[in-house]
Amino acid sequence: MALNINDGIKPKNHTIAHIFVMALMIVLMGIFINGLVCSSKDYYINTHANYVQEYATIVRYEKVFDDRVGHYSYTTYYEYEADGGVYYGMWQRLIYDEEEAKAQVGKKVPIYVDHALKHHTKTLNFTSSAIWFSGCLSLVCCLTFLNSFIRETIFIVRWTKYKRKLSQEQNV
Repeated sequence: MALNINDGIKPKNHTIAHIFVMALMIVLMGIFINGLVCSSKDYYINTHANYVQEYATIVRYEKVFDDRVGHYSYTTYYEYEADGGVYYGMWQRLIYDEEEAKAQVGKKVPIYVDHALKHHTKTLNFTSSAIWFSGCLSLVCCLTFLNSFIRETIFIVRWTKYKRKLSQEQNV
């Protein structure tokens, strides 16, 4: 009795789908692992830095179009000169009154500077949430990759057995 290919014994072939899923998961896992490394590094630097409170000066403001609400707002920026360099950054955004933004120019605002590391921040509230987020997404990508890899391996084993059985049946 010859074995018919359509008897339902032939394993289902989802190779293209599995290859696509595995490739996508490898790319996403690389992106999330990069985020995990960067977040871990930033968290370590921030928690081990010797920050000193300094006062920066708000030096300018910019008019920015806010796409979400469809109108303009203002953003203020600060600068602090020390150690032969300038520490700068955004202080406040979404100010809807230009007069309020103008009034902030020249105002002193607290920032925290580690002069040895030449690193600064606006707050000393550091959380590890970015580490957990990147780590969990990396794990999900890894598990999804392994699931597709194992399913494809099982398919290849079953396909090999099926081909061997089919050739034995044809030789009889």
